[in-house]
Amino acid sequence: MTGFYRGLMVVLLALPALVRAELQVVEYALEPGDVIRVNVAEHPEFSGQHKIRPDGRINFPVVGEVDVASLTCAQLVKLMQGKLSAYINNPVVSVSIEAYYANKIFVIGGVRKPGEYNIFEPIDVMKALAMCGGLTKAKARRLKIIRGDGRVETIRMKEFWGDETHRDNEKWVLHPGDTLYAPDRFEVPWAMIATILGIVNLTLVIILNSDRVGSL
Repeated sequence: MTGFYRGLMVVLLALPALVRAELQVVEYALEPGDVIRVNVAEHPEFSGQHKIRPDGRINFPVVGEVDVASLTCAQLVKLMQGKLSAYINNPVVSVSIEAYYANKIFVIGGVRKPGEYNIFEPIDVMKALAMCGGLTKAKARRLKIIRGDGRVETIRMKEFWGDETHRDNEKWVLHPGDTLYAPDRFEVPWAMIATILGIVNLTLVIILNSDRVGSL
């Protein structure tokens, strides 16, 4: 019994961390074309707006070239604090996104109003579906997210419409440049067809063998 209560205490102590992990949402990673503002408290000479070049860099006063693409704002804050510490004692840095590189997502396939939509922050798939009028196929089995970098992620509708506490919010968020695709064609049940063909083939074999036996 003592071991049971000890194990229960371990689980209870771990719950807050588990809840925080469940609620955590992945931050947006900066991309070429984004416009960011870097503010350094009490140092306007280091503060200003920057557009991330196609090579993923910005040219920062005094510091020079800085690779910022693929970093989150929080990661860039730490990076700039480290670089500015050579010129400023205990620099206080903040980073904000003034404009995303495209501010657009694309919705195609089996939706009522396919096309491109402006967004001003990452949005979840549910909101994107609402923006485009919803699905044309009520029994759609899956959706696909085509990320700006070419990665493809599949959302199974059975899981999507299920318990909200089990939704993968990290995957099901659309960022500027992403495409949401809802398949609008009939999905051929290849497994069922293969089974039917197998049964038909077996039946033909039985009939042929019966004919041979009967002819002997």
